[in-house]
Amino acid sequence: MKNKNILVTGGTGFLGGHLVRELIDMGANVFVTYRLINSKRYFFNENLEKNCTLLICDTKDKERIMNVISSYKIDYIFHLAAQPLVEVAYNHPYETLLTNILGTINILEASRNYKNIKGIVVFTSDKAYGNQEILPYYESSPLRGSHPYDCSKSCSDLISQMYYKTYNLPITIVRAGNMFGPGDLNFDRIVPGAIKSILKKEPLEIRSDGSMIRDYVYVKDVVRACIMLMQNIEKTQGEAFNIGAKNVYTVLELLEKIEKIIGVKIEKNILNICKNEIPKQYLSYEKIKNFIGWENSYDLDSAIKETFSWYQSHT
Repeated sequence: MKNKNILVTGGTGFLGGHLVRELIDMGANVFVTYRLINSKRYFFNENLEKNCTLLICDTKDKERIMNVISSYKIDYIFHLAAQPLVEVAYNHPYETLLTNILGTINILEASRNYKNIKGIVVFTSDKAYGNQEILPYYESSPLRGSHPYDCSKSCSDLISQMYYKTYNLPITIVRAGNMFGPGDLNFDRIVPGAIKSILKKEPLEIRSDGSMIRDYVYVKDVVRACIMLMQNIEKTQGEAFNIGAKNVYTVLELLEKIEKIIGVKIEKNILNICKNEIPKQYLSYEKIKNFIGWENSYDLDSAIKETFSWYQSHT
């Protein structure tokens, strides 16, 4: 990655901020697209804008995307830009579908026309699998998202596969489980919500009934997986990879773990108002382990402690 021109769409977001930081540390020339500046985000808290090039750009704007890729002679692309929230997608399906599907098409179409892209990592989601009976999900499991967010990710994933198969674009697809870590400002998610509840000494509102099962993967492990997949693009192109962890819990079980790790009891208020949420979902990540040797570096205790420490110092 050193001295390479790397574009990160959605680079000021939660995952994007951590990825940009790692790429900067590796000596890459990093270009980050954004639509709005939120000074509270991890990206700006860590002053990453000082060491990369910020480019105002909506991925729904095909001409702007083409201009960015060609003008800055981009070598590699990490496509993270998306509307990432299930509940927002339920209330605003049109904008979610437009952003997540058309944004992906524009990135890949611009790459096809530019012809000098050496590698693309497209970040979709475990939600692309939809609701299935057989667990864990394998990369061979069908993609059948049936609600707005899930469907947008299924479509983005299939479109990426099509661009590889039809136009031979060097694309690798990442499907990650539930990420957590420093700098996630969506406090409806269980880990940042629990930490906020502890720090503010207020009840935690749980949108579900607490029984939903997920795997929880540390954001820094996801970043390392994305970079390793890109570094091995000749081997990984045309493939999709699950990024998960052994941390498979119900919401209430995870909260019990956090209480033990931090040493604080969390007062809970179970709302049970979730809509279109998948009840059970977790991933097999044997494929990426076998392909390139990736596996989790952080156990749950160390990841939660590091995450908690960050929020303590930024609250």
